[in-house]
Amino acid sequence: MADRRRPSLRSRLRQGVQQALRDPRLSAFDRLAGLDRDQWQALAAYRGLVQQAFRQRPLAPQVCADLWDDGGFHDPLGRKPFFSPARRELENSSHHYGHDIQLKRHANLPLIGQPLPWLLEHGLKVSRGATFESPRPWTRGYLCMGSRRAAWLQERFGVPAQAIGPWIAYARPLLDGQEIARLRAELGPTLLVVLAHSWDQVERHSDPQACIAAVASLAAEAGYRSVIWLRHWKDPQLAGLPPQWIVACNGHRSNPWFLDAMRTVLELSDGLATNAFGTHLGYAGWLERRLHWLPVAAGQDLSQLSSAKAEEEAIEWAERQRLSALLIDLLASGDAEGLRQLLDPYWGLQQVRTPEELRLLLRGRGAPW
Repeated sequence: MADRRRPSLRSRLRQGVQQALRDPRLSAFDRLAGLDRDQWQALAAYRGLVQQAFRQRPLAPQVCADLWDDGGFHDPLGRKPFFSPARRELENSSHHYGHDIQLKRHANLPLIGQPLPWLLEHGLKVSRGATFESPRPWTRGYLCMGSRRAAWLQERFGVPAQAIGPWIAYARPLLDGQEIARLRAELGPTLLVVLAHSWDQVERHSDPQACIAAVASLAAEAGYRSVIWLRHWKDPQLAGLPPQWIVACNGHRSNPWFLDAMRTVLELSDGLATNAFGTHLGYAGWLERRLHWLPVAAGQDLSQLSSAKAEEEAIEWAERQRLSALLIDLLASGDAEGLRQLLDPYWGLQQVRTPEELRLLLRGRGAPW
């Protein structure tokens, strides 16, 4: 969703080119591309945050939730939560959680350069009428995870929509294979915990002490030696966590390496426990982690939304509750094929593109790459 206070795409592209042409420090390629050096600085600054967090020993992978804006890091409170504050691209296409960076890297394209001609659906929607962003005149269409969502978008808006599989497939661990193997040996069987979390103006909540008790019980029964408690940046720190549990945070959602951090904690884990039918569920399923459902109800507060948006989110929440009930039954029965069939239409587990396939898709016919 574009911030109406920002200049138009054409205006920002023109400003970027003019700035690049005036800057003697930039190479000829930079001048031609009209790149903004501050965008590269933002990538490097965020990379420093995640590098520091995941290199701490003992392991304490908590990425700072500050966001990068106007050349520095700031407290995210009081700033518009939905628009990407990193402004890495001279484009309006959504790039929360670093989706644009992951795709360009996988496709061997410059991380900052030509705007993507696609709207990136940065999360999960399981109901037909739920919306991230409406089509824009400059877009070729949508990129999303699963075939069901792609079909809904094409049907609703009459524009192309491509399913490219779970976003986590395009992320890369922040630690090399040897370091991950060493940490896995040190941690032993590890359970990753991801609860229902707040986003934008939707406040989600669960009974924290009931969740802690449920996780402790599950870890003991299933033989997990370590627990990684992944906290979403928008939710507060919890008191009362066992001191031996590892608290993690992937940082603010404008962090371009957010998904790399998520991939890293998943690579360190053997199972995932959750009480929400959310994006993380399909990510863990694609990586073949053992899935567990926590029997602690989650609720949400939609009072900050407009009536139309609140109704849309209530329908989405009801559908997630229905899917959660199906998931619980499948996990109880041990039906692995049934579980795959439940997840695949939403996450596109078989839709992951090769680098060359993704490169051709991102470039588009006649695109000026």
